[in-house]
Amino acid sequence: MQENWLKWNPTNIPEGEFIVTDYIQNKDGTKFILDDENSAVEILFDGITPIVRSSVEGIRMRTWGEVQQKYDDKFFFRKWFLYKVENSKLSKWAEEESCGFYVSDQLTHYCIVTSEEIIDILSPFEPTIIVKPINRVEPPQQHL
Repeated sequence: MQENWLKWNPTNIPEGEFIVTDYIQNKDGTKFILDDENSAVEILFDGITPIVRSSVEGIRMRTWGEVQQKYDDKFFFRKWFLYKVENSKLSKWAEEESCGFYVSDQLTHYCIVTSEEIIDILSPFEPTIIVKPINRVEPPQQHL
């Protein structure tokens, strides 16, 4: 069965060219912050995420190309960064590798795709997502 990549937007995330500006994983959970200079998006998995895999986009060219080909859209990943992956190979691998401790049907494969990296997250629960506008303060003009 082929993977299905679904653009996921549970909280009115604006389109844009986002990049990951911060990634924190500790006892409180896993948090990603993305920024496109207009908006900041915080994605928080409040608890243990069994897998977080981060890679530069070049190492995932086969996956990138297969998804673009499947959807007949060479711009599939442009201006969007958050996906859910159905029939995930990674979820199935996690079930096999954990000897059934984790069950693929109980894990959701989320994927963050930017121009710089691809981050796969397997989680048994949905993240909290907060979108905030970025108010850049311009320095005052100096008159000579």
